[in-house]
Amino acid sequence: MRCKSGNFPLAVDVGCGPGLMSTSFLAPHFDKVLRIDISEAQIAEANANKEYDNIEYKVAHAESMPVEDKSVTLVQVATALHWLDHEKFYRECDRVLVAGGVIAAFSHYPDIQVIDHPNKDHLTRILREIQVKITSNENPEYLLPNKYAAEYYKDPCLQIPYPDTQRHDDIFFPFHTTIAGIHRYYMTITCVRKFISSNEDRKTWWKDIFDRIMEAYRTDNSESPLTITFKAFLLMGRKPTRSN
Repeated sequence: MRCKSGNFPLAVDVGCGPGLMSTSFLAPHFDKVLRIDISEAQIAEANANKEYDNIEYKVAHAESMPVEDKSVTLVQVATALHWLDHEKFYRECDRVLVAGGVIAAFSHYPDIQVIDHPNKDHLTRILREIQVKITSNENPEYLLPNKYAAEYYKDPCLQIPYPDTQRHDDIFFPFHTTIAGIHRYYMTITCVRKFISSNEDRKTWWKDIFDRIMEAYRTDNSESPLTITFKAFLLMGRKPTRSN
């Protein structure tokens, strides 16, 4: 049900991280967007990058959202579903969603592409090196929960427990950031930050990666804009409009 403003009243963006993935999707269509993450570092980064007045950030668990029963039209989970206790999370979604409310969970395939730059192919290869390294056997903290993401959310335990569900593949969307923004994004991910800081060789590798990005971009300005495209997949489920 829409408000007098023409927007829906409330969306909750679960596991929002530093606020990079979905602000532009939700803010224009809701009177309020509550974005939650368990990481204080992620929420601090998100608040620093806040672009819309109708967005609020809070440190909170996905399995215990700080909202009233039947008050939410959309629960969105961007690249975070595989980190959650799925059974508890879906029960919590059922508590907070209005009748007919929607759960939307998406993530992206590992293949990324830099666009809109003369040296985009070289930049793309460097960024893919990051993805390969942090998701390798060298980083077991990343591997265990991300087996669900690696299977593209096809595991039965991740499926939304409503009768009205859909799956969409091959969705492409752009991600607008900067070179420094990419660095900040990765460093807010706990398992990546721990991996990089665990020994001197990895610290040296990390510095070298961004030196190479700057060189490939042909810039000395770390805030130079960078646009990346992701290929995404999406699970959607609608809460029944009446009890069975």
